[in-house]
Amino acid sequence: MKKLFPITVVGAILAPLVAGWLPAAEPAPADRPAVQRITLAQIRVGRDVDDNLPRIRAAFAQAKKDKAGWIMFPEGALSGYHDNYDQVRVAAALTEVMGLCRDARLIAVLGTCWQENGQTTNEIQIIDADGKLAGRYAKRCLTYGDARHFKVGDTPLVHQVNGLKVGTLICNDLWVTPGFTDGPNPHLTLQQARAGAQVIFHAVNSGSNAKYREYHESNLKVRSAEAKCPIVIVNAAADEPVNCASGVVVDFEYVKALPTKGEVVETVTFQPVVRQR
Repeated sequence: MKKLFPITVVGAILAPLVAGWLPAAEPAPADRPAVQRITLAQIRVGRDVDDNLPRIRAAFAQAKKDKAGWIMFPEGALSGYHDNYDQVRVAAALTEVMGLCRDARLIAVLGTCWQENGQTTNEIQIIDADGKLAGRYAKRCLTYGDARHFKVGDTPLVHQVNGLKVGTLICNDLWVTPGFTDGPNPHLTLQQARAGAQVIFHAVNSGSNAKYREYHESNLKVRSAEAKCPIVIVNAAADEPVNCASGVVVDFEYVKALPTKGEVVETVTFQPVVRQR
């Protein structure tokens, strides 16, 4: 009678072979980043920092009450969306915002224009919960109007913040809207995904021309699917419905959309994706 291998021996031989045939396992739930709470501040953006600061303070108060971890503002929310502002006053206001972050233990994604070394950029400044600057992104895909006032940005596309890799874009950076810029479209969302972005923040000040809404929102859906991560959007408020809803887009769908008319400050959630290392 032939002697049989014990089952434990056979298992030891087969296990590594089977493991080699199987596809890589999905990341375990324990590896997935926690769901994040973010306050979307769809506020009016005036031309003067003293006009904008009270709205920013009120949004921070709401975010603190809601126990959010993040707060996000539209394009130009601090300085106003133009180049004719007082840089000294904007810098002082930024210092105040840093204090608000420390007080509320919030990470701010703040739109502001900025003057440095004789040049002006249209930026997102990321301020961490200790009130320190964690990253800067300057708008790259300038519209024809932007190009008359702002320098093309050359800042990093992704930043490490609170244990996450985040991408930041400003308005036309994502859309490269025909008729407003020469292009070509650099597909910055895809570049950010390839650089490891687990979420992309999109600060907007796009106005109320309704004929662009379908283009804007369909692009957000396509880019989220292409990048395989959520895109979180905040637009500047207006009296008429804006042509891109603030909210959270995931894989061809707005999973959360704010009302498009008037000021809205609301705390929502997003799930950062896992990127394979």
